[in-house]
Amino acid sequence: MKEKKNYIGLANTFHDSSVAIVNSNGDVVFAEATERYLQNKRAINSVPDQFIHIGKLVKTYCEPDAELVVAHSWSENADQLLKNAFDLMHKEEDAWRDNSGNVPELIKDKLAFRRLALASQRSAILLSNHVLRYELNRMDGWKHKSDFIVKRYNHHLTHAATACYTSPYSEGACAVLDGYGEEGAHHGYLYRDGKITSLHQQDDPGFMSASLGIFYMTICDVCGFGYFRGEEWKVMGLAAYGKCDWTIYDIIKPMLQVNGLSIQACNSLNYNQRLRKLYSYKRKPEESALNLADLAYTGQIVFSELLYEYLGNLHDATRSDTVLLGGGCLLNSWANGEITEKTKFKNAYIFSAPADDGNAIGAALLAYHEDHPEKMRNNVFQTPYLGSKMSSETIERLNEFGNLKQSKNYPGEVHKRAAELLAQGKIIGWVQGRAEFGPRALGNRSILADPRSPECQDIINSRVKFREEFRPFAPAILHEFGPEYFVNYQESPYMERTLKYKEEVMSKIPGVVHKNLTGRLQTVKREWNEKYYLLIKEFYDLTGVPVILNTSFNIMGKPIIHSVEDAIAVFFTTGLDALVIDDMIIEKN
Repeated sequence: MKEKKNYIGLANTFHDSSVAIVNSNGDVVFAEATERYLQNKRAINSVPDQFIHIGKLVKTYCEPDAELVVAHSWSENADQLLKNAFDLMHKEEDAWRDNSGNVPELIKDKLAFRRLALASQRSAILLSNHVLRYELNRMDGWKHKSDFIVKRYNHHLTHAATACYTSPYSEGACAVLDGYGEEGAHHGYLYRDGKITSLHQQDDPGFMSASLGIFYMTICDVCGFGYFRGEEWKVMGLAAYGKCDWTIYDIIKPMLQVNGLSIQACNSLNYNQRLRKLYSYKRKPEESALNLADLAYTGQIVFSELLYEYLGNLHDATRSDTVLLGGGCLLNSWANGEITEKTKFKNAYIFSAPADDGNAIGAALLAYHEDHPEKMRNNVFQTPYLGSKMSSETIERLNEFGNLKQSKNYPGEVHKRAAELLAQGKIIGWVQGRAEFGPRALGNRSILADPRSPECQDIINSRVKFREEFRPFAPAILHEFGPEYFVNYQESPYMERTLKYKEEVMSKIPGVVHKNLTGRLQTVKREWNEKYYLLIKEFYDLTGVPVILNTSFNIMGKPIIHSVEDAIAVFFTTGLDALVIDDMIIEKN
């Protein structure tokens, strides 16, 4: 008889680290990014196995009699590859020095980022699981302490595992595209019979070279946004206000080229000349971001063209109807929405956490399938609601000491009162059950509003989120109404793709129609999230509109809320009108 095992996945990239736990049946029972617990955006240089916190997670979600297997999202080869990359970077830095020994400011910034990334990533790999080992040794009555098994997997393979093993498909092509990995920044695979087979075509050598992710980060930087602060979303929002600038297109399109299943950069001299031309457009301090809308649009178009060309070659190599996608580039909902239109793939699947945080699940499931090669997935929907719950003890203390005069419980009826508030034009914070895994709020840690109001976008951006006026909001729609509202409707359970609205419905929901007449939708089904479905259904019964405005429960620059204290802080320091936590509703006067 096999020893019962549980699998702890550690996404140990130095940014967006996370923890996932898979039980002895192969079920993902927990997954959460470190940034949520720390309330520190992207959790730069923070280990996934946080002090004290990781011990609590093990006690709560692991079976006490199970042997533990700890899986990392970087392989044994990663440290040597990072050392080699350091050497290459130093040679490149020396090559850039002029006669006086100075490095151009533009290149200095790029080298500083690479130095940070390389040093931080080495540290992240070395530190992983040491806190976990310490916490396990301090746990009374725990059968297996520090004698856990450690497995390390290739970074892009963990991305692929997340995409393949969470998907409802038994086979398909798989593409991973991100900022950097262990051997380039992209990788093609074939998924069949539970096996993930590499189709990789070797790139030109050089860490971070020929990277679609770095290309988009550069566009983000030129637009004046913090590309390492996770502000690529702003480029997509801004792009909707622009048009193609063919001069800029001619500068940036030749910088990268697709060759089979390889994405390559033009020669370094040509690349850097083009980079200088591109940076001549960089947004100046105090200049409106809207002045860079054409550049944002052009960058988005080039990014999408390169992505579709790569996926076209992957289709030719696999002849599959389905593509399973992973890596940070697949957070680009604009491009995602057109994959089945611009390529030969009929189905495109992207999980709720395709970026590095999702690799905790990928690593844990790789370890599980290595021990259970005979076990196949049942091709069922992978719930994204895998994170922490609100503390019932804290809610009790809030009721006892909070002096909340406008607080009331609605057991079994909270969705009805919340729908009434939305129909009255109120903006509410909506907190239910377990948190979503990934960067998108999917109806459990959301700010919600009435999409019929044309002013609600400006109100939420200025009074609640405190962010730029060009940032759009997502429509959460009952699945049965999807084809009525969207052109070429595709299910989007994780808010992972942007689609065009049908012309006849846009006047009904102006609050969620972006400048380019699109919406990054979330498909809502009763079997996926019953309380959220009932809320939207009740709103539909009141208004005749099966859509509500949904945005993440946070303010700009902060992660989505994690605790009751976080929710209360945002509620009382923003223009929210009501806060719903489970069955309790708090209203402002």
